[in-house]
Amino acid sequence: MYRSAFPILIALGATGMSTNANATPGRVSQGVEATYQVASPKPQEAIDLRFSGTALSTVAKLTFSPDSRYLAIVESTDLAKTDIVIWDLLLGKQQARIHCPSDYAALPDHDLLWSHDGTVISFGAKRQWSPITGEALPDNPAIGRSARLNKDGTKMLTIVGAIGAPSYIHVYDTRTWELERLYADGLFVERAAWTSDDKVLVAASVTKETFGRTLDGHVITQWKDSALRVLDPSKKEPTKAVWFPAIPRNDKKSPFGYGFPIGSNMRSNFPRHQIYLEAGFVIDTKTLDIHRYSSFDKDDAAPGAFGMGFSPDGRLLYLKGASFSHGGHAPIKNSIVDVISGQPLLEFDGATDHQGSLAVSPNGQHLALGSGHSVMVFKLQ
Repeated sequence: MYRSAFPILIALGATGMSTNANATPGRVSQGVEATYQVASPKPQEAIDLRFSGTALSTVAKLTFSPDSRYLAIVESTDLAKTDIVIWDLLLGKQQARIHCPSDYAALPDHDLLWSHDGTVISFGAKRQWSPITGEALPDNPAIGRSARLNKDGTKMLTIVGAIGAPSYIHVYDTRTWELERLYADGLFVERAAWTSDDKVLVAASVTKETFGRTLDGHVITQWKDSALRVLDPSKKEPTKAVWFPAIPRNDKKSPFGYGFPIGSNMRSNFPRHQIYLEAGFVIDTKTLDIHRYSSFDKDDAAPGAFGMGFSPDGRLLYLKGASFSHGGHAPIKNSIVDVISGQPLLEFDGATDHQGSLAVSPNGQHLALGSGHSVMVFKLQ
């Protein structure tokens, strides 16, 4: 039996992909034997939110400041829909607490973003705050969901459009908030992420406007056909794409399923020109080849669902484990994965509640794992 936080489990076969001269064939590989050596993280600090906030505070997301000094902890509370705790790792104390009126903690694709200079935090569109004082700052003009920053933080993308309707990608200059709009040719964009060369990879599905059309050389004949497409905001390069025809399944009510987990959250591994999906897939952003990665638990269909992060050089992938209170499933330990082979190198204990998140500091010295009401900080170097 598969254990997964991803709502739809999808089988993928290399023969099910559709490409043309402008689309690069995707290939699935299981990787090679892992040979990289790594030391086990060492527990350094435990942050208990019950003493700094409310008794029912639950960790939802984590992110480090660009200088690695501060850890932002996004939590659900019994008093407000979302709180942000800014924790000073150098002094070992709370720097600020921010109350947010929206339920950002419950939205998995809304990351907390730090500006490149560390003076502003936001969930992307509109509301933003000072992480040092906790004060609200003037709103930015951005709209949309699933905001992501590019490699150097100078650009932010959002996805704009109603669910199931044609989408736009909004690309903002984070210094001037100048806007550029990218149209996805009538497709609905499920997820989007930056590549290392400032292009945008989107995972897209069919809309009524695109059903029956031919896009990227693929004739859309099923509602659950889907695609990975690389869009160039500079318009210098044509769109590259890989299409995944819908796959039949033994279900009379819904006889077809998606051929690729396009709804899975994406994480960019900029140094390695890769984008990771929490469902165990890796996309090479240069070729659109597709590989696999795994934790030590071979039944774990979504090894990145509880949190993932990368070492600064992109060589190591950190995966948060999970425990399960029902279903008879054994706990999944935290893993460190070799990104070259996709194979796990080491597993370790700590903070394996099924709630929480994971973050790696930009300087590569700390790993933070959220678990229930607390955060464990590990030393990596």
